Amino acid sequence: MTTLPSIYRLGHVLLWWLVFAMPAGAVDLSNPQRFLFAADKSEPIIDVVDLTEGKVVYRIETDYVADDIVVPPHASLLYYSNVDSRLLVAYDLAKKEVVATLELNMVPRHVVLDSTGSFIGVTDSQSGGFTLISTYNNQIGFELPSLPATGDVLFDPNEIDIYFSDSAAGAIGIIDINNQQVYQIPIEEGKTLSLSSPSRSLDGRYIYVADRATGDVYGINGYSKVIYKTFNIGSSPARPYTTPEGSFLYLLDTANGRFVSYEQHRFTRYDEQNFGSDTDLVSVGRFDRYNLFASSVNGTYFLYDNLTKTQVESGKFNANPMQVFSAADGKTAYVAFGNSSQIASYELESRQLSYIPVTRNGVGAFTLGLSNTVCH
Repeated sequence: MTTLPSIYRLGHVLLWWLVFAMPAGAVDLSNPQRFLFAADKSEPIIDVVDLTEGKVVYRIETDYVADDIVVPPHASLLYYSNVDSRLLVAYDLAKKEVVATLELNMVPRHVVLDSTGSFIGVTDSQSGGFTLISTYNNQIGFELPSLPATGDVLFDPNEIDIYFSDSAAGAIGIIDINNQQVYQIPIEEGKTLSLSSPSRSLDGRYIYVADRATGDVYGINGYSKVIYKTFNIGSSPARPYTTPEGSFLYLLDTANGRFVSYEQHRFTRYDEQNFGSDTDLVSVGRFDRYNLFASSVNGTYFLYDNLTKTQVESGKFNANPMQVFSAADGKTAYVAFGNSSQIASYELESRQLSYIPVTRNGVGAFTLGLSNTVCH
């Protein structure tokens, strides 16, 4: 008798045979908005998933393992970083070839694309440093080797300010792209904090950052550069999240699963729920209605209806998620797993869960060509 695992392995082999039997030139990758990109965590390959077909249609063989990936939505380019070699590589999706390899004077542990796809900000949360890269010419704009250690930066929609968290100084830092100067907004002056990476409102009016040590979340006015509002969510807040339509601020306490949402214009409390401990990932559907909350620690997920303020479904993924993105139309959430060679596709409105085989050894990094996540 053929066992289910044997059938699964046979299907996996058949999938890769179909992918590689197709001539490489037959797959047009020039429009990245059609695709999801998933890098193997230990081998130099990046799988390209056609979001319409729901399967891998091309495999990019890279020179280095991709530790992070960003893809400008309006250009046929993919950028991947390699921590060990301190490199950022630009790959032309239309030509299917490397067009630039940038040697960095820092370790690229965090790579962030701005909302227009014009700039890439590179930081190191261990040793510090910052590099700004232009996607127009694939060149380094400037470097700030003395920037404090920090995680993901946040680009303001004005394309001038770049926000970062400076936990050691108890402040939010601002990099001015025009004059390449660094400024600070003190939160707890002279006190070491444990700050999350910053998030922002859709219009850039408010910047949010959580202190994981105290449970406080600070709302900073992006124009006056002062703390406008302070929320206390619990003992271990996740990075604040703002919804794609710009209406709501989502706050999560990973210690006990407490979830509180606020309407951003008046900062009035909209709803409060409990999604269970270690819930730290969010994906929001169209019109901000259906929201997928998941745990990177235990693999549980909850589907929350923002209109009726109810939890409509819960379950558990096959593995623990590492990252989640929503498609640009807000209909589907895609979930990647570091210890599983698959991507979960969750249809938010029909509540259909399926899995797409990708990579060989689990996913090390992934992104969508176009996502509705614009405030991180």
